[in-house]
Amino acid sequence: MGERTLMTGKILRLLLGDFFAVLLVTQASAIALYVVVDFFERLDVILRNTVEPVAVARYFAFKLPLIVSQTLAVSTAIAIVAAIAVRHRHNEILALEAAGVGPRRIALAFSGATILICFFGGAWAEWVVPPATRAAQEISLREIKKRDRRNVLADREIWLRRPHAIYHVTYVDQTQKALLGVTAYVITEDFSLQEIRYFPEIRWTSTGWSIIGHPRQLPVPGTMANPPNTSVPSDYLLQLPQSFEEFAEVQREPEEQSTLELWNKRAFLRTLGLPTTRVSVDLYLKTALPFAPLAIAAILLPVALRLDHAKRIAKVVAFSAALGFGYWVLLGVATSLGYAGTLPALLAAWLANLTYGTIGAGLLAAPAPRRKHELTF
Repeated sequence: MGERTLMTGKILRLLLGDFFAVLLVTQASAIALYVVVDFFERLDVILRNTVEPVAVARYFAFKLPLIVSQTLAVSTAIAIVAAIAVRHRHNEILALEAAGVGPRRIALAFSGATILICFFGGAWAEWVVPPATRAAQEISLREIKKRDRRNVLADREIWLRRPHAIYHVTYVDQTQKALLGVTAYVITEDFSLQEIRYFPEIRWTSTGWSIIGHPRQLPVPGTMANPPNTSVPSDYLLQLPQSFEEFAEVQREPEEQSTLELWNKRAFLRTLGLPTTRVSVDLYLKTALPFAPLAIAAILLPVALRLDHAKRIAKVVAFSAALGFGYWVLLGVATSLGYAGTLPALLAAWLANLTYGTIGAGLLAAPAPRRKHELTF
């Protein structure tokens, strides 16, 4: 019994060793492929703007944490299938079953390793990815695309300096291409404050900026107050950039924000009375995506562990790749439905994890097919 237990433990350690070895190789390959594709996509801009090689290297160095976060789930799935497939070829999975170690115990060992990866991925995405991605975006805008953002003085409540006015924008809605809560401080040539105008919403359309709602003129401090709710002409000339892109660039993407920042952003939108559906989905995705490796592993492990012989390995690898791809398809559909308000935000973010976890648990709980061969020690 002791000899059998010793051999069982050795084979399990070999399995997990193969898993982590393949994970490192797969992760490195995924990073290299990502960098090559991203580099050639930006090559035209790099050459046109004569970007320094050091700036390109710094951009990819700061983008590396995001690449790791985005490819970790796929690398984990490939590593699981590859590790089990290798040991199947040497009949070591069959040896484990002959020693009384069934698929559930093997799956438990892999699940424990995957949970560690999930916690690492969650901490990585929370504390490393946001600041690094913000730095990469800044390098991309300033040093690669050569765009000047000196007019923009903040990320959320934006101050924009124009020749004859200073604009304060409370919030930028990228989905509607709209500026919400805009206050225009019109100044004279000697920089004296001439008037203050408030616009509830200014939206970018095919013909340019369009004033939405009922703007009004506000009293200038230190002067005689204007009549309350003095209206602003509908054809008022806005001194705004001739594209929405400058405002869109200063809005941080979800991967540039931590969970706390998304939480505060949602609270801020609620104080403005604005919809929070989209940011709620992004917030819950922050908690769901770190567990993507575990969800995919839950459905891959029962499939990979039920190989009968080496000839079926290629089919199972292909099927496993399809299952991994299906996870991201399901996640994308659920996220879109969440953004549209069709699904609750929490369910939209966690639907893929719950679906794959439930199916995987059902497959693992089902009786395993009897093997045609048995090994004895």
